[in-house]
Amino acid sequence: MHAHRERRITGGGNRLIALANLLAVFLAAAVLMVPAPAGAASNDLPGTSIAVDGQDGGRTFDGIGAISGGGGNTRLLTDYPVAQRNAILDYLFKPGYGANLQILKVETSGDGNTTSGAEQTVEETRGVINCDAGYEFWLAKEAVKRNPHIKLSALTWAAPGWVGSSMYSQNGIQYIDDWLGCAKQHGLNFSYMGGWNEKGGWNAAWWKDLRASLDQHGFSSVKLVAADQVSSFSDVSGAMAKDADFAKAVSVIGEHYPCGWNGPTPISQYPNVETHCPSSAAAQALGTPLWASEQGSMSYSAGGLPMARANNIDYVDGRMTATINWPLVASAYTDVGFADQGLVMANEPWSGHYDVGLSTWVTAHTTQFVQPGWQYLDGASGYLAGQTSDKVGSYVSLKSPDGKDWSSVVETTRATGPQTVTLNVSGGLSTHAVHVWSTNLVTGDRSQWFVHGQDLVPDANGTVTATLQPDHIYTFTTTTGQHKGNSAVPASKPLPLPYSDSFTAGTRGQQARYLATMEGAFTVEPCAGRTGNCLQLDTPAKPLEWQGNIQTPYPYTVGGGQSWSNYQVSADVRNAQPGSVGILGRQSNLGGTMEDPSHVHYYSLTLSDTGTWSINVADGSGKAAAPLTTGTLPSAAGLNTWHNLALTFDGSQIFASVDGTTVGSATDTTLSAGKIGLVASGYLAGEQYDNLKVSTLTDLAVPVELPSGTHNPETVTDIGYGTTGAAVNQWQYSGTWQSGGGNTWNNTTGDHATLTFQGDRVSLQSITNPSNGIVNVSVDGQNPTPVDLYSAASTLASVFTRTGLDPSKQHTLTVTVTGTKNPASSGAFASVASAQVSTPGKSIPAPAVTTPTDGATLHPGQVWIEGTAPAGELITVSASGTPVCVNHRTDRNGNWRCDTQLQPGQAVLTAVGLDPVTGLLSEPTAPVHVLMPKTG
Repeated sequence: MHAHRERRITGGGNRLIALANLLAVFLAAAVLMVPAPAGAASNDLPGTSIAVDGQDGGRTFDGIGAISGGGGNTRLLTDYPVAQRNAILDYLFKPGYGANLQILKVETSGDGNTTSGAEQTVEETRGVINCDAGYEFWLAKEAVKRNPHIKLSALTWAAPGWVGSSMYSQNGIQYIDDWLGCAKQHGLNFSYMGGWNEKGGWNAAWWKDLRASLDQHGFSSVKLVAADQVSSFSDVSGAMAKDADFAKAVSVIGEHYPCGWNGPTPISQYPNVETHCPSSAAAQALGTPLWASEQGSMSYSAGGLPMARANNIDYVDGRMTATINWPLVASAYTDVGFADQGLVMANEPWSGHYDVGLSTWVTAHTTQFVQPGWQYLDGASGYLAGQTSDKVGSYVSLKSPDGKDWSSVVETTRATGPQTVTLNVSGGLSTHAVHVWSTNLVTGDRSQWFVHGQDLVPDANGTVTATLQPDHIYTFTTTTGQHKGNSAVPASKPLPLPYSDSFTAGTRGQQARYLATMEGAFTVEPCAGRTGNCLQLDTPAKPLEWQGNIQTPYPYTVGGGQSWSNYQVSADVRNAQPGSVGILGRQSNLGGTMEDPSHVHYYSLTLSDTGTWSINVADGSGKAAAPLTTGTLPSAAGLNTWHNLALTFDGSQIFASVDGTTVGSATDTTLSAGKIGLVASGYLAGEQYDNLKVSTLTDLAVPVELPSGTHNPETVTDIGYGTTGAAVNQWQYSGTWQSGGGNTWNNTTGDHATLTFQGDRVSLQSITNPSNGIVNVSVDGQNPTPVDLYSAASTLASVFTRTGLDPSKQHTLTVTVTGTKNPASSGAFASVASAQVSTPGKSIPAPAVTTPTDGATLHPGQVWIEGTAPAGELITVSASGTPVCVNHRTDRNGNWRCDTQLQPGQAVLTAVGLDPVTGLLSEPTAPVHVLMPKTG
């Protein structure tokens, strides 16, 4: 990813444009572009005449693209509901719809954190290859499915530990060969391959060896991009001039951030960045294609303004024929580094909400009008108003391979007023109507983004004239078929609590739902020592890190809500190797431009194979988490045994339990809120985790769900389709059902599957795919609910839920084949994968409040609240929902007392009890209403 070098900021210092966020209006936009009337008075700026001559020459356009990786920035996209995920992918890749990307560049993935997260390698151990690892091949297939002409490129950031200390080695070459072999297995043909992202130390011999190895292993069509560094144009061109064999091996010279790196740049400075994008005369003289092989690192929306400028002047200044934006999509948790960057914001898979940024439509101003293989027209590419640099705007023009169609892209991002442009078309190019598209780059009014305006009709000399407004981008074209895609977007909402994942529905070999790995690789795998799926740490050794400055690397994965504050997180854990495993709470990364995953905030509860437990705090410094309190539980010692860990946060109080026993507590005010996670003390492949749960507190001071062994607030049982019989929690089938691939299916109308169960909630899990139809689902024989099981891709999904059932009675869930289907489906199959049945939890008897009585009038100020409960029970009292006494112990006679201050007015008192041995929580007492009249 990002090159850390001095930013180029020139000129424009007096332009006070507050680009705080493009969701707000930055400037009062003037009028949209209109044709300039004949004889109009001169504009504020000199006009520009552009000779669009089909006989002109120039370099061949290679495309505009984006990068998935460098790293973890596409992670949450994979968990989106199918409809919204497909819509986002359409905005990115579908021709004539959105960004219409022409190049997709992906990370080869190596388990190490490469900016916003870590991506799983296909080869954890040398020679043991898992081509289904990670999500980059899935993404590439989705891109190709939408645009078969898209070019695929790849680059290594991190690599598995067996590669050694450098990618510039024979092991590094083997890893690239093996990765491309996996791509081929997925039916993907990569056109380009790079070396090692922004890492020096390469030499020409390594690139020649890589070229030879690719040729030997059947990848002769893969072109090498050298060297994905911040100084590639000078370094690579210099080496090519000295070494003809190296020059022959390299097909593209790719430099990162030729316009300067602007990752830390405040949005208010966006008008003043990416104003100069040079290459070098020596590089241009070689005739080898020059690319801005990574550019961007700016807001998905506000970054559209400098992007409009850079996409043009990459060619005008540096004769670069491809520009690749980092990253593709902002699909990571918002507390990681560079979280708002990409073309689309898509970081809420639980709600399905996403936001298509201005950068998407700026990209479309080129990609929907110009295709790879078109030729730049050098005489029709330059700067507006006769300038020799981008002081008021720039333009590029290109023609189609048949010499007929043409398009000109014009940006006015540095203009201070209106100006005219005249396009004189000749040389065999079409002189038919010129279609005009425009975008106001400084407004949050999306109706002014990517607008098809009034067509212009050339005069007898093939000339059209138009007035350009400042801070706009325009495309003049003879092509057609462009569209501004539109799709309904669900409302944004936070991830709700309670949250749980038994990993039963997870896809083996992939990350678990909503968890994003920051370091290492955690994937859903078969459980060891129990049935079902668990989450497993796969990384056997420290990866070859892209970031060499990570202070204390260790594997961890995180997820959840950044605003989660008072809650309990629990999970079953299993030590497979000497070391420790644990759970995290109140976790947050440092955001901004922080790329080091060891600079992180969290509390953790860890358990070692020796039985040592520890409550720890990581303060963001990058140092190892410091223990707050620690101890040893002999019963939890040993390898390959399962134990439950629970960590409860209640204001500044932190409680820890192991296997249902409260082992310790701490008071600390460092962190007040944050996500949850799972952690290991090192790269201990085989460590496992199960039954991850997060629960709110019934009262701001008391846990709802407590240590393992309790059933509070509920137990969820997953009943797979293969659990058959006539008893409770078993399926019965009518007709002939076929099974495999995690589900059973049937397309005979009237056949049905029935589950008998007992609980207060049931959820049906089915496989949705392109050949499934509509089923009727009913509970207890009530009116059926039609459920459409069609989706464009095969996915395990929760398709029906019924709550509020009487948990003391048996119920039936029936799935019936209807023979009907969605028009898009190729079949009418029903699918049953499993049902998840919830039963309410147990609780201990509620304590009693004896003083004051309900309806009592009290004097304001110091108040005594008294009651009874079993000896030793911990009592928490709340006044109108606010804790006033927390965990006061009942004495040996069963009495407790809470001394507190109550202000004048009305209050509702409640109390709950906590059994410190079992961890069970009581129901709250009946409310006690009291009045404290004002005095004086």
